[in-house]
Amino acid sequence: MNKKNIVMIAFALLFSIVATGCGKSDSTSQSSQPAAETTANSETDKPAVAETEKQSGEKKDFKFAMVFDLGGIGDNGYNMEIYQACVDLSERYGISFDFVEPKAINDYETQFRMYADSEEYDVIIGVAYAHADALRMVAPDYPDQKFAILDTVLDDLDNVHSLSAYQPEQHFLSGVIAGLVTQDERMPMSNPENVLGFAIAMDSPVSRAQAAGFMAGARYVNPEVEFITNYIGSYKDPAKAKEIAMTAYGRGADIVCQNAGASGMGVFAAGEEAGRYVVASSIATITPGYTLSVSLKKMEAFLDYELTSVMNGTWKAGGMQLGIKDGACGYTTEGTGVEIPQDIIDKAEEIKQQFIDGKFTLPSDMDQIDEWTSNNHYQG
Repeated sequence: MNKKNIVMIAFALLFSIVATGCGKSDSTSQSSQPAAETTANSETDKPAVAETEKQSGEKKDFKFAMVFDLGGIGDNGYNMEIYQACVDLSERYGISFDFVEPKAINDYETQFRMYADSEEYDVIIGVAYAHADALRMVAPDYPDQKFAILDTVLDDLDNVHSLSAYQPEQHFLSGVIAGLVTQDERMPMSNPENVLGFAIAMDSPVSRAQAAGFMAGARYVNPEVEFITNYIGSYKDPAKAKEIAMTAYGRGADIVCQNAGASGMGVFAAGEEAGRYVVASSIATITPGYTLSVSLKKMEAFLDYELTSVMNGTWKAGGMQLGIKDGACGYTTEGTGVEIPQDIIDKAEEIKQQFIDGKFTLPSDMDQIDEWTSNNHYQG
């Protein structure tokens, strides 16, 4: 072989090595904090591990992992709010996170194990009630790994902390406003019918409790109001959600509430088509001119509590719940484009204070509404 051929072969090998190295990329990676060299990676296989940490043996910086729910971070709702909280908190504290978006329920256990096997994370967090079963299977196999779960109560595992809202409290004050608005002639899209709707995401304790809170709020100020409800059965079926909302509007409802993630977009489409109001469960889904109010569950507050407790060494297994009096649940009308008379807002704020003062408690399921209504009436 002559010298020229040897040089050409060597050049070809060098080009191949460079091209292979440059071609390695994760098309789903997203930067959560470029300045601090922290990243948010949507993982489909094994979590990324910094090569410098492996080689140097130095203690890793604080890093957490998130397992989202089926709606994914593009749901314009719950998952997206938590993702944004992850980005904001990672920037605030100079930490990093990875995340995964499950495609099916069967993915949950596999993805929790994937992160735990890596031994890279100070805490691994699930965000949904549906993750509880997977954590029950996974957590005992990794006793030295901290796990957390948001939005549900799971307080009987030695290495899991749960942090959730008092679910009825998210929609309660929006229910108060809806109960006052539904027959108010000052509201241009209200009608004389005393009917409200609720498109319920799933037949689960969380979804039923949220609906119960909305219904309790409406009944507290409007004891005769009727409800049209139905289950969507998915967080990713806006067509079904729109059908449920249109049915409710067609039967006299002038306001429909929802707690349905990406499915909720169908409710907003129905509101525009019917010329009626919608109650949102996320600021991201506001449709100006049609959104009456937004029922808030302030997920950044929940995630902040979880992360800081791990960082400052106060983290303990167990569970706790936060609600209206903790500033973790409430409502807003900012940015909705719907002008609600001040006397209605004043009543909602008065009732909020009554609740904080302990004058009444809320039902935790829809089948308790009638009994609850008979014992709780607004006096004002």
